[in-house]
Amino acid sequence: MLDELFSPEKIAVLGASRTEGKTGHEVFDNLIHDFEGEVVPVNPNAEEIHGHRCYEEIPGDVDLAVIVVPGKIVPDVLKQCGEKGVGAAIVISAGFSETGNQELEDKVRKIAKRHDIDLLGPNVLGVINTENAMNASFASRMPEKGSISFMSQSGAFCTAILDYAKAEHIGFRHFVSLGNKTLLNEVDMLEKWRKDSTETIIGYTEGIDNGREFIDEARKTSEEKPVVFVKSGRTSSGGAAASSHTGSIAGSYEAYKAAFRTSGVIEAESNRELLDLARAFDYQPLPDGENVAVVTNAGGPGVIATDEIEEQGLELAAFRDSTRRKLDRDLPDESANHNPVDVIGDAGHERYKNALKAVLADENTDAVLVILTPQANTEIEKTAKTVVNVASDFDKPLMAAFIGEDQVQKGMEILEENKIPDFQDPKDAVKSLKSMSEYREFLETDRTLRKVEYDKKEAKEALESMKSFEDAQKLLEAYGFEFPMSYLCQAPRDAKKAASKTGYPVVAKLDSPDISHKTELEGVKTGLEDKKEVTDAFQTVIDNAYHQTSGGGIDINGVVVQEQVEGLEVAIGLKRDPQFGPMVMVGLGGIYIEALRDVSFGIAPISEQEAGKMIEELQSHELFEGARGKEFATEKLKAAIIRMGEIGLNHSEIQAIDINPLILTEDSALVADIEVESDQ
Repeated sequence: MLDELFSPEKIAVLGASRTEGKTGHEVFDNLIHDFEGEVVPVNPNAEEIHGHRCYEEIPGDVDLAVIVVPGKIVPDVLKQCGEKGVGAAIVISAGFSETGNQELEDKVRKIAKRHDIDLLGPNVLGVINTENAMNASFASRMPEKGSISFMSQSGAFCTAILDYAKAEHIGFRHFVSLGNKTLLNEVDMLEKWRKDSTETIIGYTEGIDNGREFIDEARKTSEEKPVVFVKSGRTSSGGAAASSHTGSIAGSYEAYKAAFRTSGVIEAESNRELLDLARAFDYQPLPDGENVAVVTNAGGPGVIATDEIEEQGLELAAFRDSTRRKLDRDLPDESANHNPVDVIGDAGHERYKNALKAVLADENTDAVLVILTPQANTEIEKTAKTVVNVASDFDKPLMAAFIGEDQVQKGMEILEENKIPDFQDPKDAVKSLKSMSEYREFLETDRTLRKVEYDKKEAKEALESMKSFEDAQKLLEAYGFEFPMSYLCQAPRDAKKAASKTGYPVVAKLDSPDISHKTELEGVKTGLEDKKEVTDAFQTVIDNAYHQTSGGGIDINGVVVQEQVEGLEVAIGLKRDPQFGPMVMVGLGGIYIEALRDVSFGIAPISEQEAGKMIEELQSHELFEGARGKEFATEKLKAAIIRMGEIGLNHSEIQAIDINPLILTEDSALVADIEVESDQ
């Protein structure tokens, strides 16, 4: 797959230049120095470049064309490539959708599709393949060989990662700048690297246009090898910046978080963390559990690591008695035989060796963090070699934090050259261990999709007349949602009759397609205990609606009289994301959803396991699981989340649904209020 892009035998550089500093010169210069195949320059205004005969137009038998000509003539050049049977093209040229010229980019896309050309770009840095020493880019250097493959929507981000990687001896297999993604995109790279010898995939994205395809391919790939992404455009301002940068449409960050979670993609928050995670996953085995042992020659950093372990939801390994006795025997009296293990500031490499062997051999230890600070007696290089040697005897992840800069430099290099990830801050090491633990959990967790049965006729009829609370209730009841006893009333006498049927106390709430936030307009009255209160409440909510909206232009269906149910108020919502489709939200309900914004999102279809994860993500999740002796119907909440996703998948005309609140009791989940936004 994509062999002509990554493994061509003959490359033509269209727009190769004799002038140093020009992109066409840099690309051609990069290729002729190391590439194992044949490279030819194409430039009608030159006879030769660097001793290579220059062609007026692209010759035959070219596998890959690297196009570095002004954007306006790219279509003509690409057409020539197609006529000569070129299989792949990298369009480095800019001036397309990222500058607003969508028409030119569409023209390029059509030509590439017509001639079956695997097109990368336009507006890219290029492609690097260390396996065949192909630097088909204008990057200034090649990375070292390795098993990590990297993709980025931003060319500048590529060069920054290259510089970091070179300094820290991080090796790569493939390095790809995606640019405007006119044809080839993240999905193509994931499929390519899933099937080849790449071991770890990392990437930077500003926006994913084909969200459903991405989720499907990312899940397949994540089940075989780790995938780590940085997503920019996390805020509304950032999203606008991303759109202007590459012409992509940035979706909501919540949708990307949900898409990453459901597909097993690990999210990094920065370029530094992206490389930290790349090293951790590529260099070390996954932990079997969450128990971490810390070995340190300094108390302060050990405490920092301990705090971070707890904050990340990991556990300090509880050593077996035999391990504690061994530590007592091999370490000074001042040292600790518990976790974290402080080997004291004068520790040499032998003391580190004894401590590391003991804790790694303990079956209660799943991972180890070794911390070193440079002190008078510290044998930095010897200790680094000891860490490498001891780690090779165990199939457990080991991270290092040699803290400092100048004195620890050689030790850090020894660690990195031998695939022991080293971190300047022990907190970063712990974060990497947390991501590895979560990825292991993803691999071990089945994804059970529950079949949701529903009444198609009832749902269709409800959507055809979606104007009132009753219509929304009918839609949800078709999917098995339950409601408190509810009646839509057009007059006070109807409200009194309804209250008698439900039994007191009751709630009276305005029903209007033009008013979503009824509480803010004083359109809800609770705790009504008799007929007079119901009659007064009916008139009050109607009057409030007219008063608060200046009395004009609103439709009122009436007032819903509903039995009052006590329980935990939850909010569930459905939103149709432009990239990923139906997205379900869950959070603490009532007035708290806007105030606290403690919400979690999932992309439909939602598995039973993911519904549980969504609840666990909430800061308030302990309330859902039962607090202070109260238990709530959490399983029914999970079922409601799953059913909400199915509604979104089955009815494309529905743009949004807002259930607030869904009232959880010990044995029920009741929809107390609902808004449906539909195109129908």
